[in-house]
Parts: sequence; structure tokens; C-alpha cells
Amino acid sequence: MKGEERLGPEDYAAICRELRPVVSHISGGEPLARSDVYEIVRAMARPGDLPWMVLVTNAASLTLKKYWKLKEAGINQFSLSLDFPDERHSEFRRIPGLFDKMNRVIPEITALGNDDLSLNVCITEWNYRDLPGMVELARHWNTKINFSVYTPLRISDERGLPKEERLGDVRDAFQKVIDMKRAGYPVYTAERVMWKYYRFFTDRGIPGCQAGRRFLVINPDGALLPCAMVWAKYGSQRDMLRQFTAHNTCEMCYISTRANTEKTLADFLAENWEMLLRQAFPRKRAKGEITWPLSAGPPADGEEQAERERHPAAAQ
Repeated sequence: MKGEERLGPEDYAAICRELRPVVSHISGGEPLARSDVYEIVRAMARPGDLPWMVLVTNAASLTLKKYWKLKEAGINQFSLSLDFPDERHSEFRRIPGLFDKMNRVIPEITALGNDDLSLNVCITEWNYRDLPGMVELARHWNTKINFSVYTPLRISDERGLPKEERLGDVRDAFQKVIDMKRAGYPVYTAERVMWKYYRFFTDRGIPGCQAGRRFLVINPDGALLPCAMVWAKYGSQRDMLRQFTAHNTCEMCYISTRANTEKTLADFLAENWEMLLRQAFPRKRAKGEITWPLSAGPPADGEEQAERERHPAAAQ
């Protein structure tokens, strides 16, 4: 954003060392719009240790070369936003050609076999009918899919919440996703969480928000926010806990961040035992090594220039 005050990579790293998060999301806006995103990731990452580094992107400017640069810098997981399983996604995001771009790049990345890419879907009035189709697409692209739910807090628009008379159809769509998960489709979201999402739509709220304690946001200028939808800035987490979290009664969202950070230890172990086993017994590889497959190495600069020419909006 023009005129925006921004921290440098070492500033973010210092805040990260102070807060000691288990997971750090590099998000936005669009993080790939920052030319220093690689330096920020490299400064915050601690290879072989926490935090687990996740890049959240719309994928408009993601290329195989950028994927490798980010992975070398320290990104552990890539989370790509998806709203529809076809060209409607481009229209919804107002980025011409975005879905076609994802349809090319995602299979290139997942073919590497690193199992580090997932789709992130926000369930809305506009797309709940397409949830099974997006699960099918995730399997086709050989990637996991994770769900969240719409909240009017973000853009002050109630129209994204499913209407009461359609909640039966929403329930059917949720049950279909759960059935697909049980059948082996790559749905990351736990059944328990899916039904809490449904409860959020029916009750229009979930109490017990732990914003400021279980999660928080670092603004580009270094100010701390309890969440991205509450414009209350603090200089430290201690101040935030005392002045905001201790009195927080908001129940107007149940996004994936809440759903995952408010799990009990038993919930986490039950839902992630396979991932924990992979982390405990990783595939043998030289320390610090990232393998460049001969058939899918980093694209030449000319290929990246071609991407920019095909998708000028992605370069903005």
C-alpha cells in the first residue's frame, strides 16, 4: 500500500523471537506483492525448529521458481485460497486467468512430492453448493483442502452468510464433504470442526474467542492486533491480554484460525497423528538439503517473464 509504514525482515524476526509462536502465517493482503518476502521468511524461520512457517497466497504470482525460493528461505507449508472449482474463482477474485494459472502451477508443485501445499476455502452463501466439487479438485491436483467459514466482520456484508431457509442444504453439503473425507479424499478439516462451522451458521456465533492469547496479528507497521477483524492496536501481547482478551466477548467469527488454535491437546493429537509420525520419522535426506528434481527444476527467468505477460494482474 502506498505510503504504508513497513517493518524490515529483522524487525519481524525480533517480534517472532519475543512471541515464540508455534505457527507463523505470512499473509496479507498478498505477501508475494512484497519484494522482500524471501528475506522476511528467512529472518523468521528456524530450520528444524518452530515456528512452522506457512505462506498464505492467492497464487496469482506464484511460480515454480518462487515456490523453490520460498521453500529454501524457510516456508514449510503453502496455503492457496480457493473460492470455486472453476473459472468462477477468477471472476470472484477479479483476477483474469487466475484459475487457469492455478490449474497449471499447482500440479507442477504437487508433482514434486513434497506434500506441502493445501487449498484454503472460505465457505459462504455463494459457494457452499460447490464444496464437493472443490474436494474433487483437490484430489485432482493432489493436494489437501482445508475449510473456514465466512464472517461479516471482514467486509461488513451479511450476504455471505447462508440464509436460514438454506441451512438444510448447507448441512447436506457438509455431510457430503465428511463422507468424502471418510472415503479417502484429502480433506484436512476434522469432522468435529466441520460441524462447529455448521453451528456457527445456525447460531450466528461461537463464544469463547481466544484472540490475543491463542493467536494474534502483526501489522506491517509492527503494531499487534488481536485478530485481522478487530482494529485495536497494541504495543505488546501483555497489554493486549490485559486490555482486550480479558474482556473479549466477541463471537462473530469461527474462522479456521480459531478452530485450529482453540483445539484441546486431545483434539490435536487425534486429528494430526499421521503428520506427527511423518515429522518424527522423516524421509532420510542430507541436513538442509532441498532436492531439485531433474524433470522439474526451477524455471528459467524467461518462463517467469512469460507468466507476467500472461497474467499482468498478478504482478500488481
